[in-house]
Amino acid sequence: MTAVEDISTAWQQARRVVVFTGAGMSTESGLPDFRSARGLWKQRPESLATLEALYGQPDEFYFFYQWRIAKLWSVAPNDGHLALAALVQAGYLYQLITQNVDGLHQRAGSSAVLELHGTLRTVRCLACHAEYDSRQLLPAAPGWEQDYRQGRYKPGPECCCPSCQGKLRPDVVLFGEQLPEHAWQAAVRASHEADLFVVIGSALAVSPANYCPQVALNQGAQLLIINEEATPFDEVATWVVREKSGRVLSRLVKQILG
Repeated sequence: MTAVEDISTAWQQARRVVVFTGAGMSTESGLPDFRSARGLWKQRPESLATLEALYGQPDEFYFFYQWRIAKLWSVAPNDGHLALAALVQAGYLYQLITQNVDGLHQRAGSSAVLELHGTLRTVRCLACHAEYDSRQLLPAAPGWEQDYRQGRYKPGPECCCPSCQGKLRPDVVLFGEQLPEHAWQAAVRASHEADLFVVIGSALAVSPANYCPQVALNQGAQLLIINEEATPFDEVATWVVREKSGRVLSRLVKQILG
């Protein structure tokens, strides 16, 4: 029996499969990890993704998120996203938890996704709390990325709420903020109930999100890791697959669904 056949059989027999995804899922859609564009930013991305930067360095903060939002809406779900959506719809996936903020799981057709780090699909006003599609934050005039590179960039009216002119912010968890309580508690609960826990495209290096596979292991769940790089959990996993997630998931869904 091949590894794919072995995993497929375990997946079919599991009562509650929980899938946990990270940035590696989305890079296969052509969505760059923002750290890979580090040379574009004038300082470390970790220092830009803060409320302090929004108020103290609005040029850097808003360009950082405008660039990421523009990239998000320019790509489509990949084979891995579509495979997971098919498993959700067929009843073979109990809960989908993601560290990603791009909404590609939902665009592929997965429902009830737990987004641990929020979403870049929407923005909201810090004053009146109105919510908008994140494309509201994109500049209307072209050439804004070139303006940034040449030191001419300034955030425009798109960064203000159309209703009250308050500052807009992306609906993501910024550094220094807590994870959304409802999503986090639901993720821990689902991990506790899993008998097969599947990690896809995550190095499991970010806390507290990497607590989820440990919760599942503590309850006796089998652990499958699909990630091109090593993770701290490889030694305790039942299966480790070092391949691109889209290719692996496409093979698995054919085996599982027949």
